Amino acid sequence: MVEKNKLNIDIQRCRDFWDRNESDRPLLASWMGNFEVGYNYRTGLSKMDNGLLSPSDISFEIFREDYERLYTAHREIDEDIPWAAFPLMVFPWVEAILGCPIYNKDGNIQAEHGSFAYTDIIDEKKLRNDWLEVLRAFLDWLNSLSGGRFPVAMSLMRGPVDLLSVLRGAEQSIFDIYDCPEDLRQALKVISARWKRIADLQQEHLQPWEGGYSFSLQTLWSEKRCGWFQDDALSYWSPDLYRRYVLPFEQDLSQALPLTGIHLHSGALYTVDDLVQIPDLDVIEVNLDDVGMSIPEMMPWFKRILKHKRLYILGDLSDSDLLAVHNELPSTGLALQLIGKNSEIINRRIETVKRVWST
Repeated sequence: MVEKNKLNIDIQRCRDFWDRNESDRPLLASWMGNFEVGYNYRTGLSKMDNGLLSPSDISFEIFREDYERLYTAHREIDEDIPWAAFPLMVFPWVEAILGCPIYNKDGNIQAEHGSFAYTDIIDEKKLRNDWLEVLRAFLDWLNSLSGGRFPVAMSLMRGPVDLLSVLRGAEQSIFDIYDCPEDLRQALKVISARWKRIADLQQEHLQPWEGGYSFSLQTLWSEKRCGWFQDDALSYWSPDLYRRYVLPFEQDLSQALPLTGIHLHSGALYTVDDLVQIPDLDVIEVNLDDVGMSIPEMMPWFKRILKHKRLYILGDLSDSDLLAVHNELPSTGLALQLIGKNSEIINRRIETVKRVWST
């Protein structure tokens, strides 16, 4: 492909973000659409059969139009960090590999919850290596589709608590903290080890783009290999139980790749004071959700993060949100991923950022 077909990237701004150099404004990325993620893959999903899925049911080619549409739209966005293609976000890849039955209902693809005993969780025979091979083949297909036009990144990986809440069921996994804590601890250890193995095997299929790599759906770019993990289910845990059972495994995952980040929602911000003390955790991403804390309400946590780590804020940030970020946060180590339903809306928000930070 010729150079003009490549996506935008400001390599120096990306380097400044990782080096925590002073900057005149935040590093800028975008998210096309909204939190109804399936809409971005609507053409391919409309062609999938309903019911229990098997590896042979996944046809990469039916999603070609969706990935090309996303690539074309992002070519029009004046962002610092390039969009990256990664295996179908709406598919629970790690859950499938761990052995969960996977069902499709009109494009809503979910893992069956709560079907595993603890003996099943630690049993290597329960693993579905056929799903792992589909995931690796999907990455190879995306590399071919890219042809050097855009980076390819790891799938959405979740984290040990999220995965346990699927394997045991969200409610039961909470009861297990009290009913069988050692079983729970052992399961988190096994799940974390498998997470690292799946991440490593995906990394083998990722090719450098412009001399670096993409983090995946929260689009950061670095010259080192990288990836995110997330434990949204921590919203149900207490700080004490988090420190006792989960923190050691998030410390472990933070060492899994040269650069790592964690994704948080406002309900899990209580973990920030512990996360910023993890030496190998490089960036903390926080979602501005449709329901939850507002940007002003989260500002104290943002300041704590930026004191020690890099901060990545993802959401549909309004002009007043951007003004609050400008007025209260330094640009050093700060990145924003701006949501918009099309490139025109996102570019207007990017121009707002540039205007606000230039005053």
